[in-house]
Amino acid sequence: MKVALVIFLIVVTFSTVAEQTLTFATHTRAPLSLYLTEVIKVALKPLDINVEVLEMPGRRVIFQVNSGEIDGDLCRVENFTQVSNDNTENYLRVNEAIVHTEIVMVTLASITVDNVNWDRVNQGSVAFLRGSKTIRKNLKPTHRIAVSSTIQALKMVANNRASSAVMFASVAKKLLNEHIELKSLLKIQAQTITSYDQFLYLNNKHAALRPVIEKQLKQLKASGQLEQIAKKYWVLVPKL
Repeated sequence: MKVALVIFLIVVTFSTVAEQTLTFATHTRAPLSLYLTEVIKVALKPLDINVEVLEMPGRRVIFQVNSGEIDGDLCRVENFTQVSNDNTENYLRVNEAIVHTEIVMVTLASITVDNVNWDRVNQGSVAFLRGSKTIRKNLKPTHRIAVSSTIQALKMVANNRASSAVMFASVAKKLLNEHIELKSLLKIQAQTITSYDQFLYLNNKHAALRPVIEKQLKQLKASGQLEQIAKKYWVLVPKL
């Protein structure tokens, strides 16, 4: 009887784990959001964990992850809990970068900028996606042109309504590849403005899962599988 009870408990426990679903959120947009979604699903598949990913505004992501309503935030900078103005006391960083992000300057195709940096960007008017805090904080208030979409930012440069557009490299590459009429008019400057790794954060109730995800991400990098996923979405893989 005792043996039967133990076996029953093991089966029930295994079934509960196997059917577990974790919900992640991200404030990022395609193509980065699509990359992050595929990566976390691939990473957790061997653990029989189902994954749901929601896209929502940045502050809503923070509130719901910190409160535990959502299990994790897919993409934030390494020191996010130190720089965020919101409560992130329950944020737990997975210490293996999930993506390497580059921010680039897009200009008319006839222009070549040899030394790309924020000072150079701020020499003219700059179109950028409204809500992009990392970009906004580095632009002079008198030079900022906030727009509702990245394609609008590119069109403003093409129509000489802005000196440049600043955005994630993955977004710029995807849009110029999709819009041939803009690709012939615009150019992504070869030198990036800045680049940095970004990390997945869990609500700290999932602390036991952190080393598991770190191991899975390392294996995906070492096998080259992460690189294959990244190429589909125009993003860069962090170094091991």
